[in-house]
Amino acid sequence: MIHFGMPEFYVQVAKRLRDCGLVVAEGWDRPSSTGYAYMLAARITGQRGAKALVSQDIDYASLGIPVIWPDGLGQLARHKRGLGVLGWLDVVLFTPILTVSMVLGGRDWLLRARMEINDNTKARLRFGSRILIDERDAKLLAALEKIYQQHRDEDVTVAVVFGAGHIAAVVRGLNSRYGYRGISGEWLSVIDF
Repeated sequence: MIHFGMPEFYVQVAKRLRDCGLVVAEGWDRPSSTGYAYMLAARITGQRGAKALVSQDIDYASLGIPVIWPDGLGQLARHKRGLGVLGWLDVVLFTPILTVSMVLGGRDWLLRARMEINDNTKARLRFGSRILIDERDAKLLAALEKIYQQHRDEDVTVAVVFGAGHIAAVVRGLNSRYGYRGISGEWLSVIDF
């Protein structure tokens, strides 16, 4: 999942999630502060297609299916709407870094190949990788293993709605533990330039 995109993308994602039996979601049931920071920086720097973008904001409570939050944040105050204090802190700290990166990268920053993530990608940050990626990947895989143990005799579709940087670890983890592998996929347009 990408934390920002066209509104139609998130409508399609929510529609597909309703067809699942269970959702494993990142963070909490609030808008994505990371997505908001990317969107804001893209608009500030005049990135191609930025005006049409929105930050990720899936209302999981409205889906009508169980949602598991491996990050341990649960349904933090969906009724309060908005980003909350931690979300705004994320935006305040992350937006300037993204803005400088986009200014240096030019108007086509969003089109650069470094945004691409595949099954072999090992997500790395210059700082905070252990806390922001590795520990969260471990929590996500532990949650998926628990789901597998509880539902292995059932025919259930489980959606994993985490940032794309975490999905490679999911693919590798499910393959090494249970022999699972992707056999098909469907594309959705996230950003239309």
